[in-house]
Amino acid sequence: MVTSGKNKLRSIQDSVYYALRNSIINLNLTPGTAISETEISKKFGVSRTPVREAFIRLSKEGLVEVIPQKETLVSLIDPARVKQEFFLRKSLETAALELFLLNNGSRRFVEMENLIIRQSDAIKSKSYIDFISYDDRFHQILFEGANQELSWEVVASMSGHYHRVRMLTIWMAGVAENKLTEHKNILAALKKGEPENVKKELYCHLHNLDTEEKLLKKEFPGYFACKEAKNVFDVDFGGNPRFEDLGISVGVQYS
Repeated sequence: MVTSGKNKLRSIQDSVYYALRNSIINLNLTPGTAISETEISKKFGVSRTPVREAFIRLSKEGLVEVIPQKETLVSLIDPARVKQEFFLRKSLETAALELFLLNNGSRRFVEMENLIIRQSDAIKSKSYIDFISYDDRFHQILFEGANQELSWEVVASMSGHYHRVRMLTIWMAGVAENKLTEHKNILAALKKGEPENVKKELYCHLHNLDTEEKLLKKEFPGYFACKEAKNVFDVDFGGNPRFEDLGISVGVQYS
């Protein structure tokens, strides 16, 4: 019974943590938003303990800033951390690609093709959360084909700031379409068995970050650390919000 109780508590803690994390990285809760431990516990119908534990885990990832005896804030996007998370992603994915090619991951091509179709549909419906989800799955397949699932878990769990930049970026005119084209190019090169061309296409796909980030800092300075200006980000990313019932006023609005 004790073990069962511990498992139930862990399940509750995980549920609160993932709901909060998804809301933060998908910009349902925008950078700088104050979040209340008491309010969240009431909305979830749980004690404050799992909420407090979720805050601790999110703090370790740099996604919230806990100010003792005062407030907890959704962290601003840290450009330095974005670069480190991107370096992690680039390094591991480049290594995974080498193994994917050696392992002849051609059996994965059908799913990759289907994801490209879904991304195209997501662009048409402006469902950008779905678009990013399909994008992530496309790249996850490269890790799976390389038998490096653990590396993908590391990338996924340590890319919260980078993910938020991607969410902001994908709304910019033409970016989603470009990403889709790049996925098509990567898959085409994989099918042709052209290792050097695959590496080239992946490199181009991953290395637009610096230019895009500079544009975002000008457009939404209040979302980034070390900036005093504020901006309201009123964009419909599409899809269903994961945390809207909190009643917290945030910049991103969903239909």
